[in-house]
Amino acid sequence: MLFLNKKDIGKIGQEVIQNAVKKAYELILDKSYNMPDRMHVGDGQNTLLLMPCFTKEFFATKLVSVFPNANEFDQPAVNGVMVLSDNKSGQPLAIMDGAAITAERTGAVGGLGVSLLTEPNLETAGILGAGVQGLSQARYLLFNRKIKKLWVGDLNLEAAENMAAILKKEFPLVIYGVTKDSETLVKESQLVIAATTSTQPLFKDDKALVKGKTFISIGSFRPDMKEFPDAVILNVDHVYVDTLFAAKESGDICIPLENKIIKPEKINSFADLVGTQIPLKNKTCFFKSVGMALFDLTVTSAVYELALKENIGQTLDF
Repeated sequence: MLFLNKKDIGKIGQEVIQNAVKKAYELILDKSYNMPDRMHVGDGQNTLLLMPCFTKEFFATKLVSVFPNANEFDQPAVNGVMVLSDNKSGQPLAIMDGAAITAERTGAVGGLGVSLLTEPNLETAGILGAGVQGLSQARYLLFNRKIKKLWVGDLNLEAAENMAAILKKEFPLVIYGVTKDSETLVKESQLVIAATTSTQPLFKDDKALVKGKTFISIGSFRPDMKEFPDAVILNVDHVYVDTLFAAKESGDICIPLENKIIKPEKINSFADLVGTQIPLKNKTCFFKSVGMALFDLTVTSAVYELALKENIGQTLDF
């Protein structure tokens, strides 16, 4: 059995990860997978997720913990373990750092959203949330678009400054701005990506702030979490979700539905975008991702196959 830690997973190129996410959407269109509903177990504000999925060749299970206050113990908010197995024999093939897989595949989900929902000449963008996921979203944003300026927003200004410093080393040609004021970030950005666990909208409910922009919500994965104000979903031309389960799982979708701010028929599957082109000029777009086990499976299997080929990781007796 192959063991891959965070450093090993970091050796896998972004193109490999994003292509694996694209493959997941293609499997959705072909209905070539079996993905049971994820299991949520709450313990106060903390959450345990169990996420299984099956395809013809592999099956994978991810056990994830989401602890919003983990930074108090110098730990990331998301931790976990990923197990990949053969779907013919049931043999365990690999065990991987679940947090690293989650960060990469979720970054790539956002990156594919950037690729399909923003114009190639995008110049400005902002990331709300300077945690592990915010950094991953920024990396995949910059992988897909050669923007001029990136804003990093966080209530913890030191965290925003640290994230900008890391990105500056990797993408030195980009100009970086940091702020505590989310409204400044939204005003100055053509694209806004939120990667937080906020239960309150991150900026004011103002139509003028949102028109003609693209919004991607990554962080809100429970019905009580909401990153964007109603002005976003109320004024969009296009609404997409990575899985229709988001309509029940994320407050950014289920709250507007409950309040009849948006009709269910306006919500579309992101998979339908793959291989197509929609008009984007002067359009307002919203993409909500809650993640799904199929992403984990396609990314993990792609990582596993490349790791075997490139002799990455450590072989364990099992």
